[in-house]
Amino acid sequence: MEELPATAVGVKVSDGVVLVSERRLSYGGYVLSKSAKKVYPISRFGIAGAGLFGDLQALIRIMNAEIKYYELYNQRPISTKAAAKLLSVILYQYKYMPFISEILFGGIDDGNPQLYVLDPLGSLLDDTYAAVGSGARVAIGVLEAEYNDKLSLDKAKEIGIKSVRASIERDITSGDGIDVLVIDKTGKSTTEFIKY
Repeated sequence: MEELPATAVGVKVSDGVVLVSERRLSYGGYVLSKSAKKVYPISRFGIAGAGLFGDLQALIRIMNAEIKYYELYNQRPISTKAAAKLLSVILYQYKYMPFISEILFGGIDDGNPQLYVLDPLGSLLDDTYAAVGSGARVAIGVLEAEYNDKLSLDKAKEIGIKSVRASIERDITSGDGIDVLVIDKTGKSTTEFIKY
């Protein structure tokens, strides 16, 4: 499979989860937009991705509706693991005409941070840090060099931003600013945009 344009990274630490992505929307050597947001809060969760932008937007709309439906029907909140599994099933249902997106999905279950990586066919992997998209090779190098299991949430945010900055420097399909979503272990989420 060809590399999917864009770069997104996720970092899980004991205090929360950080999702970071850049904003360039490009196909081939052509830049379509410099303001394509690829990190979104969904209910109490966060999602980030690389690939076809329309597919990512469609998945976000589907997940918003499915999470609300689950919670109304079952009269209880959905866990991060169950929401990620739901996304995995949705992706697998479309295996013959897949959503061309690599996804990072994060959230908090009972004070425990969770980070999942999904491919276009719905493979579901639990991970401590991950990078997806065409800039992943550069970003993962920074994450592997700087990650340890005793990082604070602020430090995790810092190395997430650093890894995306590194991919922007080396990957032509990444650039034009950085979006950050931080979910702390209480479930509170904050977003930030960094011009770059």
